[in-house]
Amino acid sequence: ESQVGQHFGKQKHAEINPIVFIARWRDFPWNESLPTTFAIGDGLSVATETPRLEKKKRKKHDKALNYVMAELTLSLPEYPQWALVARYHHRSGMFGVFNGVHDASTAFAAGLKYWF
Repeated sequence: ESQVGQHFGKQKHAEINPIVFIARWRDFPWNESLPTTFAIGDGLSVATETPRLEKKKRKKHDKALNYVMAELTLSLPEYPQWALVARYHHRSGMFGVFNGVHDASTAFAAGLKYWF
C-alpha cells in the first residue's frame, strides 16, 4: 500500500508514504453484522518540504522519516467493498535513527475506503 497526501491549512506540503509492512486482521466475531478490519503498518514518509509544524515544534526535523499507521475500517454487510476508515498517521525519527530526529508529528484521519 502507498499513500499520497496533500496538507491544507497550517501546512501546505505533500507527502508520499510507501508502506513497506502491513498486518491486517479481518477475522472478528461480529463480522457477519459489522465487517471490521484493523491494521498496523510501517514504512517511509517523504514530504515535499519539511512540514512547517515539525520545524516549529522540534529542534531536529527532516523531510524523510519513518511512517507508522494504525487503521480501523467498518463496513455494512450489504456493501462490504465500502468502508468507513479511521487512521492514525505518525511521522517519526525512530528514536534518532532518521537524521537524529526523535519525534515529528501525528495526525488522525477519517474517510471512505473502497476495497478493489
